[in-house]
Amino acid sequence: MKNVLKDFVHQFETMNTISGGVAATAIHIDENDDNITINISAPTVSSESFNIFVNGNHLVVYAVLNDVSILDGPSQAQDAARHMVPVFSRTFDIPPVVDRGQIEAIYQDGKLSVVMPFIADSNEMGIKRIEIREY
Repeated sequence: MKNVLKDFVHQFETMNTISGGVAATAIHIDENDDNITINISAPTVSSESFNIFVNGNHLVVYAVLNDVSILDGPSQAQDAARHMVPVFSRTFDIPPVVDRGQIEAIYQDGKLSVVMPFIADSNEMGIKRIEIREY
């Protein structure tokens, strides 16, 4: 129990001291004729801290900070994994009209934008209109 409490206090301290503290993350989603853009504002988080994955029909975006002050011993990899501080984690549904192969991420001035372009041709989406027959 003592180690759990010690790790918690260390993570809390790290969260308050890395890069002068961590600002709250804000999310804004825009949709236009060509794409859906997820804008994530995290001013104190670098682009290297973000991770983005497509998992089935979900887009997973998360950020972690590493406490580099503990990386001077022989068990660096194990300690680094134990002292990762989660900053942000969110899962978004990917609509079927999005071209999953063309999703891209852009980081600029503390803002991450994930652009999900729409599929141009409805035939590529596998959408087929079914005609209704009358008898």
